[in-house]
Amino acid sequence: MIRRSASILSLTLTTLVSATLLAAPAGYVKQTIPLQAAPVGLAFDAAGDLFALENPGFGNNVATLRWIHADGSMAGSFSVTADDESNFFVGSMSYDPVSDRVLISDNTADGRLYAIDHAGNQQTIATNFAGVAGIAVRGAGEIFVTTSPSGRPGEVLEVDRTTGQSTIVLDDLGFGAGLAFDSHGDLFVQDADASTFAGRIRRLPVSGSGGSLSFGSPQPVADGLTASAGLELDSEDDLFTTGAGGLYAITGAPAVERPFDNNGNPAQFATAVAFAAGQSPFEPFAGPHGGRLAYMADFGFTMQDNFITLLTPARPEDANSDGLVNAVDLAIWSSHLGAASANPATGDANQDGSVDGADFLRWQLAASGQVVAAVGVPEPPPGATFIFCGVLLFAWQNRTRD
Repeated sequence: MIRRSASILSLTLTTLVSATLLAAPAGYVKQTIPLQAAPVGLAFDAAGDLFALENPGFGNNVATLRWIHADGSMAGSFSVTADDESNFFVGSMSYDPVSDRVLISDNTADGRLYAIDHAGNQQTIATNFAGVAGIAVRGAGEIFVTTSPSGRPGEVLEVDRTTGQSTIVLDDLGFGAGLAFDSHGDLFVQDADASTFAGRIRRLPVSGSGGSLSFGSPQPVADGLTASAGLELDSEDDLFTTGAGGLYAITGAPAVERPFDNNGNPAQFATAVAFAAGQSPFEPFAGPHGGRLAYMADFGFTMQDNFITLLTPARPEDANSDGLVNAVDLAIWSSHLGAASANPATGDANQDGSVDGADFLRWQLAASGQVVAAVGVPEPPPGATFIFCGVLLFAWQNRTRD
C-alpha cells in the first residue's frame, strides 16, 4: 500500500510538472498582468516600472496609459489624447531616458510623436510621419522612428528632440518596422515584405553622438522570418521578435528563428515587446534578477488579450519554472537523483552537472525562504542533515522498489 501510494504521488506530481512546463519556456516564469483593454504599446522606464497603453478602440482618440510597478502593483494611470479628433492608431512605445518620459507614435492622419511624463503631462514633439510605427532611443539620447506609408517604401528617420525635424537614415523599408539598439549603440531594424509579410532584420552600424552621427551600410541579420512586428534586445544583445503565433528568439550564426513563447497559431499576432535589464543575464534559471521581458498580442483587432505577458528567469531551485520552490521541484530532484549531465530543469540547482545532495540543500533553503548564495553551497540550517537523510532514503526506495 505504501509503495502504491508513493507511485500514485509520483505520477500525480509528474503530470502536474508536465502541465506546468507547457505554460512557459523552460527556465522562465510566465506571469500575466490584467488590464481593462488590450495593450497596444509597452515600455519599461529606468526604474524598471512598466508602462502599458490600452487600445482606445476604433473611433476613439483617447487611450489609457497604465503605470505598473516592478512588483506588479498599479502606480496610476493617465489619459493620452491623440491630436486627431476621430482616431488614435498607436504605432509603438519607447522610453526616453533623457527626458524620463514615455514616447508614443500615432499613425493617424499625418503621424505624430507624443511624450508623456510620470505626472501624465503630454507633449507633441514631432509631426508629419506618414505611417509612423516603431520608436527607439539610443543611449546618448537620439530618437529614431520608422514609417511605412501606403504606396511607397518606408524609412528610418532620426528625429531632433528640440525642433521635431527629421532626417532619413534608411529608405527601403517594407511594411511596418520594429527598432532596437544593442549595447554598442548600433540600430537593429525589423520590417516585413509588403506582399508576403515575411520578416527581416538588419543591423545599421551607428557611430558618434549628438548631432554628429555616422551610419554604415545596413548588414543582414535574418530574413524570411515568421515574426515581423516587434523587436527587442536583452542585456546580452540576444534578439527577440514578435509576430504570427507569439514571441520568437533569433539565435546562432547564421541567425535562426525559433519559437520562444509561442502558441503556433498564425492567426494570432503578437506585436509590442519591451525588456528591462536586471543584475543578471536574461538566461534560463538565472533567477529573478535576470531582467524581465514583456509582450502583448492584439490579434488584428479581432482577438485581443486584455493582459500583458511577463517572462522572468526562474530560480535554479524552481525546476518546473512555475515561480514556486515547493514539493513539485523536490519530486523532480528525487526522480533524477544521481543523474549526470543534468540541468536545473532536472534538479541540478547548483548547476554543477549532477543531481545530488548539494542540490537538495539549495532547494531546502529556497523553499524555506532563505537566501541561497549564487556560488557554493551554504551551511545547512539546524535539522537539515536529518531531513536530508530522510529524503535521500525516500528517494532511494522509490528508485529501487518495484
